[in-house]
This record gives sequence, C-alpha cells and structure tokens, in this order.
Amino acid sequence: MAEKQENETQILVDYSVFKWMSYIPGETSVDDISVMKFNGSTTDLFRKMLPEEYFTPCYTLQFVTSGEFKASINNHTYDLHANDGYLIIPEFFMRRLEPTSQQMELYVISISRKFMAEMNLQFPLSLISHIYIHPVWHMSAEKVQGVIRYFDLLREVVAAQNRTATMLLVHSLFHFLAGDIANTKMHAPSMSRNEEITGRFMHMVDANCEQHHDLDWYAGQLCLSTRYVANTVKETLGMTASSFIERALMQRAKTLLVSTPMPIQQIADQLGFQNQSHFGTFFKRHEGMSPAAFRKQQ
Repeated sequence: MAEKQENETQILVDYSVFKWMSYIPGETSVDDISVMKFNGSTTDLFRKMLPEEYFTPCYTLQFVTSGEFKASINNHTYDLHANDGYLIIPEFFMRRLEPTSQQMELYVISISRKFMAEMNLQFPLSLISHIYIHPVWHMSAEKVQGVIRYFDLLREVVAAQNRTATMLLVHSLFHFLAGDIANTKMHAPSMSRNEEITGRFMHMVDANCEQHHDLDWYAGQLCLSTRYVANTVKETLGMTASSFIERALMQRAKTLLVSTPMPIQQIADQLGFQNQSHFGTFFKRHEGMSPAAFRKQQ
C-alpha cells in the first residue's frame, strides 16, 4: 500500500491526513475505490494537497459535514459549506482548495474509471451534462445523515475487499443522490447552450478519448461544426477543446506508465496511437521526456 500511495501522492493527495481509509486495490494509480473520512484542522488537510494545479485522475465524490472552503473546478470558484456535496470527473482541472474555516469534516470516495464502467450507471444525458458543468449541490441535513450511513457501510465492505457488495452500495448511493442533484438542476439557473454542449463534449471525451483523438469526431457526434465546438469549449472552460482531449490522453498515459507493467508499445496501442513512435512524440511534446524516461523516474 505504501508504494501505491506514493504514486497517488504525486497526482493528488497524501492520505495520511484522513481519519480512516478503506480501499479495494485496482489496476490504476488510483485504487479501484477508496473510502475516506477527514476530521480535523484545515491546515493539516490543505497543506497536503499536491500539486497546486492538476487534472483529476479519477471520479471523486465529496461531502462536507462541517467547515468551509473554496474549490476551483474548471476555472470556476465554488464556496463549499456544511451539507454541500460535489462530484469531480476525470480530467477536471483543479486548483488547490482554499480553507475559509479552521476545522472541517469531510467524507470522500475516489473511484477509478474501471470501477465506474463496471457499475454501468445510467443517468439521463441532461443530468450528466449538468454535473460536468455544475458539479456542486446542496443537501438537506437529513439527506447528509443518509450519506454518512452509506459511508459507514462502505467502509466495512470495502475493508473486507467485497467488490460485489461495494459496487451495489456505490450504485445505490449514486441513485440515492440523483434526486437531490436533479432537484438542484431544476432550481439552478438554466444551463446556457454553451454549457450544455461543453458538458456533453467533456462526457464524450472521458468515454472515447482512447479511440478518438480528433475534435472533428466529437463535433460530428454533437452534430455541430468543429469550429463551433472549439469556440464553445474555449469560452466555457478557458482552454481549447483539443487541449482538453490531449490532457485526457496524457492522464491515461501517465496512469498506465506508473501503475502497470504494460510495454510502451501496448500502451500506445491501447491509447489509439498509430505506433509507439507517434505516442513517444506526443508524450514528449507534453511532458518534455519520453514515456520510458517518465516511467523510470517514478
């Protein structure tokens, strides 16, 4: 576990600050699922967050039960308070959280893409797009108590390495929350057309970037022109659509290089590159070193 956590620290967080943690090992640099609780000084928590800016490698569901902080998600700043929840999707652009209170209590679930794919959660596309653009919602105190009960159960079944029971509980938790998320969507200001398109684009990239690298393909799926999608995503996210696709590919590449023994040729194949040379050129352009050198230094 120590070696796995060292790899994760380079991507996201030092887990030593959490009061308790249960996990089921997976095949990625983020365990297939980790269930955690933090209760203490915000200084202890936030000084451990690394780095100052990063792209998220997994799905992360968080619930605040006490305390306050600011979260920057995809260049939007959110004020988080008690009874707020938020869902972070792979490749979201995050900045280090900023505490606005001295103490806080926080519950966290981190879930790998593989685990989420196996659960095969089915929600309306409109709701998924909303979460991609507006990831924060507020819950009633009663609903939060229900969430805490789910966490207590998850802690036990995850610690017991019961993958099937864990999957059923997580699936149930998401459906338990879906009503609150949908209610937030109904009462929040309607998403603009640009936000809706960008949310759908982000969801499609997460699901398809290993097979499709070109913006033209995503524009075609959205039945829009490539230029229109490019301008819409840039205006909404503050980064180009092509950069978002490339960031997603780089995150997948780093995860596979760090946490699996797969040969680089096999990684290149899995990520949809024509050959290992094309993959190496792409990787070096973004990281400043070859895939082999990056793997060696980890």
